[in-house]
Amino acid sequence: MNEFFPEADAMREAYDLKVKDPYKQTVSWQYFCAPQMYTYLRTVPQQMFPEPLFGRFMQHMKQWCIDHLGLVPMGVPNLHLMINGCTLGLHSDFHNGTWGFVYSLTRWQSRKFSGGETLIMRDGVPSYKKHHVQGESLYELVPAQFNQLLLFDDRIVHGTQTIEGSMDPIEGRLALVGHLRPTSPIVKGALDPAGGRKVILDFHRQLAEQITAYKEVQGTLTFRLAIAASGEVESVTILTNNLVTPATGYAPSAEVDQVRNLIQRAAAALRFPAANGKSTITASVLVPLPDLKAIEIVVPHAARPARLQEVLKAQLKDIEAQGFQIEHAGDEFAVREPLAGSIRIESNRIAATFDPPMWVPSQRDHFQVNLKESLGMLARIGG
Repeated sequence: MNEFFPEADAMREAYDLKVKDPYKQTVSWQYFCAPQMYTYLRTVPQQMFPEPLFGRFMQHMKQWCIDHLGLVPMGVPNLHLMINGCTLGLHSDFHNGTWGFVYSLTRWQSRKFSGGETLIMRDGVPSYKKHHVQGESLYELVPAQFNQLLLFDDRIVHGTQTIEGSMDPIEGRLALVGHLRPTSPIVKGALDPAGGRKVILDFHRQLAEQITAYKEVQGTLTFRLAIAASGEVESVTILTNNLVTPATGYAPSAEVDQVRNLIQRAAAALRFPAANGKSTITASVLVPLPDLKAIEIVVPHAARPARLQEVLKAQLKDIEAQGFQIEHAGDEFAVREPLAGSIRIESNRIAATFDPPMWVPSQRDHFQVNLKESLGMLARIGG
């Protein structure tokens, strides 16, 4: 999408101001180098952009992704700088997200380098009939146009062409890079959020047996339901659908069509609790269905619960910078993103419970490991 953010010029000007004078630059860059694979500089964008400006960008990004894709950014993206010799070798990001994104702040039209395009491998099944192919028959090169948001399936092999040109950070390729995933069902309107999420979880459980027959179909479908005050579903709108089979890829597939239609019909037949007005729910289905058990993490502690609450409240800003949305209420911290759940500080333990995510197993495992480590650190600090 071109002309994505209305304040792109202000973001670019903030960057230029930060790096134009090497004697006054205070940005801490990480030189990320995995030989023969990746070479680039990266930093957290909060170092580069004024907090209110970057906050508006992230809010715009998040709302656009919810409205159009039914997905949310997973935390804060990295800011990548690529200068002469930098490259991103071919790779996929299956473990990182459902969709990847590249938001470009590169002055592409006036660039003084070659390379820098995002290379995305074209979909398709190898065939002896087209074995002698090369170049852009095999891949697409997407220029990093200024203020452009590029989205692609994280399973697709992709990379960035090697930069040849200046070493000046003003003249490099500059982009915010991150990933999108489903969150817990997003309920808007009169319907009770917990009640709406429960209906969707039951819907996932009902789908599990029906989808089992389609063993080759895999991917994520997101949809938005318009719900009447009576609880009946008035409409189902599919927002994004990257369901594929290994044999057909993104080419037309009867199996993919059958799964999509099955999900759409089942969603249209749902019945929600009655409410005082209309509502919408944005939800997703991962195929094959993942583990539908809630995430539950328990960490013992020997500290005063009041002390742990104080520590956690003091850390909320840093935690929210990692993609969490948390509200404090009594002895419980209610979490809305990246998953709906709660963190309770009890007399001798910290107990966290989250909705089962529509994530592949490795993404769920990574979330659980990081959460347990974070809660363990909280227990130690509080002690």
